[in-house]
Amino acid sequence: MRWQDAAVARERLGRVEQLARGGQARIYRLPDFDLPGVAVPLVYKEYHSVVGRVPPQGLANIIALRLAVPAEQRLWFDTHLTWPLAIVVDNADAPARARVAGVVMRLIPDAFFQVFATPPGPPERQPNEARSLFVGPAELRTRGLAFPNRAQRWWLCLRLAFLVAYLHKQNIVFGDISARNVLYRLRPTPDVLLVDCDAVRKVGSAPVVDQGHTPDFFPPALHEPQSISSDLFKLGLFIARILVPGRVVTPDVAPDAVDGVLDRTGVNLVRASLADDPRARPAALVWYRYLRSGAGSHPTTVPLDDWRDRHSAP
Repeated sequence: MRWQDAAVARERLGRVEQLARGGQARIYRLPDFDLPGVAVPLVYKEYHSVVGRVPPQGLANIIALRLAVPAEQRLWFDTHLTWPLAIVVDNADAPARARVAGVVMRLIPDAFFQVFATPPGPPERQPNEARSLFVGPAELRTRGLAFPNRAQRWWLCLRLAFLVAYLHKQNIVFGDISARNVLYRLRPTPDVLLVDCDAVRKVGSAPVVDQGHTPDFFPPALHEPQSISSDLFKLGLFIARILVPGRVVTPDVAPDAVDGVLDRTGVNLVRASLADDPRARPAALVWYRYLRSGAGSHPTTVPLDDWRDRHSAP
């Protein structure tokens, strides 16, 4: 795909309504804009720290990865990943002077938002970031949030493992698996959503948008590049932290922390995931199959949703 085929002139977006602002970008709702074949509401992510420096062909290559997904899996893909869908450019009528201003992505569904208590101010509606899964019940109560039970936590781990396994099957490195880039919901069934997908990369290619390791998820070698192996390190640490809420779970203590929560196989999976040797880390598919078996836990209170497993299994 040529980048010109995925480009949209900024003026074509129509009305924009600001939803959020971060360190690198602003997010705007697009009430008047849609894309053929995309059945979800859209937003415009406008870069402000790297505007004009993002290579348009690199973004086009990421967009093409979604288009390569089989048609019957596309809706599942779009409901679990805030993937770049189009490149927004200035000077679109003069390709030689065109400059990337941002990307069009899906709107985060309401189910992945929560109303947080923010005393002494009024409650605030914010994305339900996975960092809420790492704290104990008392802290969640102060935020006005429900404390997920063991079955719900197990199911969230399974869904995350499935999603990472799916990406890895496509040779896609997600990169910054972190407490802010994974959103979760508990109803109608527990599930996860990955955001900041414009920083993914295909194995063997450079990232389009620079994204370092989040401090709490540094791999053993601080300068280890984002890779399949670094994804697997972060996945194992993520699972340990979800299953042992309220504790400070570092890579050094994670195997001991999950002992008693996971069976011996699960503890060994955590230990191997956090190994210094990247080659020792178990694949996300191994984690998915372990969690899917229910070994070491009893997640039967959460209804199974086999349709997505059958139609998009890694």
